[in-house]
Amino acid sequence: MTLYLASHATHIVGMDVAEGKALLAELIAFATQERFVYRHKWRPHDLVIWDNRCTMHRATPFADTRYQRDMRRATVRDPETTPG
Repeated sequence: MTLYLASHATHIVGMDVAEGKALLAELIAFATQERFVYRHKWRPHDLVIWDNRCTMHRATPFADTRYQRDMRRATVRDPETTPG
């Protein structure tokens, strides 16, 4: 079973809207506890990869006028788990 959870989740189908929002807030608060959070301290030549399907991620402020950033995206499709 998979639970897609992050700030984009607005409600839970089949639940009262207020009750669903409260449950989402509780789940997000649990999932974002310090013990579950990884913060990367960047060093030259670092490479960080994460699976968007299984990770809640959030950018932090970045001095983009001071440092160069190179971001690339790779998308992989698993025919056994991805429809059509």
